[in-house]
Amino acid sequence: MAEEHQGGYKLLSRYRRELMGLAMLGVMLFHAYELELTSLPLRAFRQMGFAGVDIFLLLSGMGICCSMYRREGEPVGQYYLRRCRRLLPAFWLVVGLYSVALALAGRIRPDVILWNLSTLSYWWNIPGGFNWYVSAIVVLYLLAPFYYRLFRRCRQKELLTLAVYVVGYVLYRQTWSAGMLHLLDFFLRVPDFAMGFLLASYLEEGRKLNRRHLVFWAGTVVLSVAIVWLWRTQPVIAPLCLAVTLALVPACLVLGKLLDWLPGRWFHRFLRTVGGSSLEIYLLNVIITREFDLLAPWLDHDPIRITYYLIAYPINLVLGILLHRGLERLKKERTND
Repeated sequence: MAEEHQGGYKLLSRYRRELMGLAMLGVMLFHAYELELTSLPLRAFRQMGFAGVDIFLLLSGMGICCSMYRREGEPVGQYYLRRCRRLLPAFWLVVGLYSVALALAGRIRPDVILWNLSTLSYWWNIPGGFNWYVSAIVVLYLLAPFYYRLFRRCRQKELLTLAVYVVGYVLYRQTWSAGMLHLLDFFLRVPDFAMGFLLASYLEEGRKLNRRHLVFWAGTVVLSVAIVWLWRTQPVIAPLCLAVTLALVPACLVLGKLLDWLPGRWFHRFLRTVGGSSLEIYLLNVIITREFDLLAPWLDHDPIRITYYLIAYPINLVLGILLHRGLERLKKERTND
């Protein structure tokens, strides 16, 4: 029997929160649109921060599926209630206050407040809509129990996951042809969530990261590189995001191994804190990104605009962490009452 790779898939579970912290930092780096970088490698590194969203979706799918495995037979209403308690208080608070402020300033129509709070602004492409990610994750959360039932009954789980990749790509091409470009981010990322379910099944079944699996994941990296090469001349046929989704699991396994080797507790603690507060940090980061023109005169004092991010981003992290802890404390108090 092939020797098990040290750590294997368990690394993704052991360092799930740290990986989410890294993903959040990557998204923040990607959102630093106004940073004037003259070096091509640095610009490319910043651009690849968008892969943090893919890591989020992969780990979210994995976490939800593992939870469903362990709560087999739980009423679907309980699942939805847990998702709502985690997602909606922070979303309604941050997005609600921000949307009201924009409406009072005359920057959005008053009805957009409700569109944003309902998470429907993304799907209907409403001008002034907040952001696409939360709207997308809400739909994936809603569909998760139904996909889980199909996934559990399916004997060929790898083929089912591959089918999701194919369907996601077909829907991406259809929405592109129809001119519904705002939906591209969602359909290209659906396979990330499905792959998380497959990884969860590996964890629950004790599957090993053996040589056969290593060869397969190495093959996805080769295919990903080929798509990047094709993307340079055919960006519609071979979108860069597709290359990321294909190389996502190997990348996370490598990051997990690096975290396993990394000495010192403080960095792990920092990443776990960021990962645990990632929703609140993300919501605030969207605002900081959108309001650069408003905030920059107060914070921006250098040609490459790095001062803005060196000041704004630590504040973003601290406020996000404090908001998360405050909301969690309120939830516990209400539960105890």
